[in-house]
Amino acid sequence: MQTLKEETRRRIIDVARREFIAHGASGTSIRTIAHKAGMAVGNVYNYFRSKDELFREVLRPLIERLDSYLLSHNKEQHLRLDVFDMEEPQNEYLIAMHTLIRSFRPELRLLLSGAEGTSLAGYKERITDHQTRIGTEYLRLMKERYPHLNTDISPFLLRIAASTWVAIFCELVYHEEYTEEEIELALRQYARYGIAGWKALMQP
Repeated sequence: MQTLKEETRRRIIDVARREFIAHGASGTSIRTIAHKAGMAVGNVYNYFRSKDELFREVLRPLIERLDSYLLSHNKEQHLRLDVFDMEEPQNEYLIAMHTLIRSFRPELRLLLSGAEGTSLAGYKERITDHQTRIGTEYLRLMKERYPHLNTDISPFLLRIAASTWVAIFCELVYHEEYTEEEIELALRQYARYGIAGWKALMQP
């Protein structure tokens, strides 16, 4: 019985994913999901209390991966002085972003452009806020380890930097016309550009 329940739940999520991606949250109804899943509307509500709850469940794997990726910025390997002289850590972080986008592009488009009317609406702004907090925490951690560094960085500049990162993220989500080689080159060049800027700002 438990296996059957899990199979039914999985079928609802799979159908909902296709419908949400095709029509957005506002253009999708529980009635349509139930019909395409071959069950009564009430059966869907046995598993999910609302369309919003189902929408969040469809996007849960993406959001978990996205949160994990964002938090990886402040991992141990990035909290070193030589991070300003090595492009590889920054390259790895940006390439990991591209890998995440390739794995979840339809879901990301849904989250960024199709979440109106749900509790996940405005997620682009949430990512910017999250990145700004992570940047602030990064400066604090670096100052603790290396007191001679200048970490008196304008909070508004941190937000501008976070917004720029989100803009790059969105460009990768929405544009597939570039080759993998072109994207990798652009990300490596952005990494070099970013490292030089932060090194200039944070030097004693």
